Amino acid sequence: MRRLAVLLLALVLVSPTPAFADGPQVYMSSPTAEASVPLNEPLMVIGGAVNGEAGGITDVDVTTDDGATWTTLDAQGERWMYVITPTTPGPLTFKARAHTASTTGPITQLRTIHVGGTTLPPVTRDTTFFFENIPSSNVWDADDQAVELGLRTSVDRPGSIVGVYLRRGNYRGPVTARVYASNGVLLAEQPSSGDASQITFATPVPVAPGTEYVVSYFTPAGGYVSTENYFVGNVVQPPFRASANAGVYRYGGGFPTDTWNASNYWVQPIFRP
Repeated sequence: MRRLAVLLLALVLVSPTPAFADGPQVYMSSPTAEASVPLNEPLMVIGGAVNGEAGGITDVDVTTDDGATWTTLDAQGERWMYVITPTTPGPLTFKARAHTASTTGPITQLRTIHVGGTTLPPVTRDTTFFFENIPSSNVWDADDQAVELGLRTSVDRPGSIVGVYLRRGNYRGPVTARVYASNGVLLAEQPSSGDASQITFATPVPVAPGTEYVVSYFTPAGGYVSTENYFVGNVVQPPFRASANAGVYRYGGGFPTDTWNASNYWVQPIFRP
């Protein structure tokens, strides 16, 4: 019996560790399912791919014509993004499949949107504009100048902006969140306490559908996060919509209108229906 036990232990010690099985899957984060998107305007389509513990995603194929044609996208960072310009009104369905070096995952129906439509997916609670990381560099900018960083956005239904989420950079001191009308009129401002990443306005800011607003924050010492080549088309996540070059800034503070390389400054307004 002792010999048998020693033999079994030796087999365990020399047996190779089982490899994780490949099973790549694709998901899509933007635009929102059943959203209506503009006709003949560039639309950002953003998503990711996962392969469990095995990892190793190499690329993703996306189709909008049920597999007649495919667009292959780099997804080595497990994120993918591309821009399409829908030219035909009506429903548009996205399907995709992910690849590793050794296998191709199943074709998955991601979601359907409505080109030129008027559908309004329900929003029943506080909702934020969600930005997915894309295959681009997020930079903790070393700029230490006072600057106001913002997002130009509109909503598709009446409601209120009740606050803002911020992705903070190197500067961790107090900042001031603001909401402006499209003509630069200040509608609200709220100082943060310390290095808070969520700021709630003392009074909700009413917003009207189809009207553009700028939601921003002022940092007195720079130290922010930015991602270039992000807003290269419309981002549609009901109730929010942001157009190309939606990220804006202004040195010294005040109503931000300047743009730089379609940058995203990670200002995420919170909407209450």
